[in-house]
Amino acid sequence: MAAQPTGDGLRFGLLLPNAGYYADPARLLQLAQAAEGSGWDGVFLWDHLLLDRATRLPLADSWTAVTAILAGTRRIRGGSLVTPLAQRQPWKVARETATLDHVSGGRLVFGVGLGASGDTDFAAFGLDPDVAARARRVDESLAVLDRLWSGREVSHRGDQVRLDRVTFLPPPVQRPRIPVWVAATWPASNPGPLARAARWDGVVPMVREPGGGLRGPDQAELVAILAATPARAAGWTVAVPGRLAPDDPPRARALIAGYRAAGATWWLEFFDPWRRDPRQAWSWAAQGPPRP
Repeated sequence: MAAQPTGDGLRFGLLLPNAGYYADPARLLQLAQAAEGSGWDGVFLWDHLLLDRATRLPLADSWTAVTAILAGTRRIRGGSLVTPLAQRQPWKVARETATLDHVSGGRLVFGVGLGASGDTDFAAFGLDPDVAARARRVDESLAVLDRLWSGREVSHRGDQVRLDRVTFLPPPVQRPRIPVWVAATWPASNPGPLARAARWDGVVPMVREPGGGLRGPDQAELVAILAATPARAAGWTVAVPGRLAPDDPPRARALIAGYRAAGATWWLEFFDPWRRDPRQAWSWAAQGPPRP
């Protein structure tokens, strides 16, 4: 059975990189087990093969690490946030994710994006870095994934993907499908990612800074993002990444209450391999989430 909401319905996750200090799968599992024991609802990983061409940090394979996390825990959700789906073959992703959903008893989340960098996610491996081409492949691959997860026979003749009378059994535990959360950046010069997120099960909103970096939205930005998002189904997830101070619980709880009022359904405490001390990850994992 899939993991159920805790508390008042707002859920809390740790969003960890798969690089640097966090490239050790055993360490990631230990963090996840500590987080589960203290009341967190999820532990999620970045999904990069490279971070950039100059920074030679060690990296762990995200899906192998996610498998270890979900096999080594009993309650929390886990998954990639986010996988550059245009980099993958959708039939292989369908088989892997359905199997992992069974391993976890229905606790997998599938995060999807176009890829943070056309250079390191695509061009470095001889793949087309063009954003429009990536978007077309993501949309077609998601449609194929959804059909393969159904357990019914699938034939498909598309621009990017072709299948001939393929049936994948067993289907995932979760019905009607494994939840698909789509990354979308703001300001939305291209409305495609928000429209894509509205067609699936949730959004992971990020704000693009003037220097090109990404961060989670503040509360006013989150309100604007949701106002610009097309109509979506009931139960749609809004998973907001951000950083709180573990040594100031009252302020953290007040900020969380404001995000919940703005429309967040998940808070993702965000870590990177460069600027944030890993001791904060252990502190949050040990003390539990800042529930209002």
